[in-house]
Amino acid sequence: MTRPSRTKLAHTKLAHTKLGQSRVLSFALFCLASLGLATVSGCGDRVSSHGHVINESELKQITIGTTTKADIVQLLGQPSFAGAFDTQKLYYSSQVMLQPVASVKQTQRRVIYIFTLNKNNVLEAIDLVDKDDGLTIAHIDDKTPTPGDRFGILDQVFTNIRRQ
Repeated sequence: MTRPSRTKLAHTKLAHTKLGQSRVLSFALFCLASLGLATVSGCGDRVSSHGHVINESELKQITIGTTTKADIVQLLGQPSFAGAFDTQKLYYSSQVMLQPVASVKQTQRRVIYIFTLNKNNVLEAIDLVDKDDGLTIAHIDDKTPTPGDRFGILDQVFTNIRRQ
């Protein structure tokens, strides 16, 4: 048996090394492409809906003057909220929110159905309030001043003494 020459052995090692580097490079490119696809597919607007959407067929089953509160609750389910202080109103609210990528949620659509009942719990009127009818409330980041907010050490000691 003859021993392989050093040059042949060197060429064999070089071929195995190039093949190994080629596989590692292919695997790295595959991982990078997979990560890129996962990142791009995760970037999209998020749409979320809340509440009870009332469709036309449900509205057609409700008639003013004959439909009772029990009928409305049976047909539509429990209301989103009821009127305070016995106002005899049922509110069914639905809202669709859109959150663009790297941004704040925005209201796309808001609908509130208001069912007004008489004292006998029979439907008197149906009102519809949408996003444009609602109030815009400005959020203020300032703190509300409260008494005792800026007491020093001596103020606190004398206040506690005064209480006793």
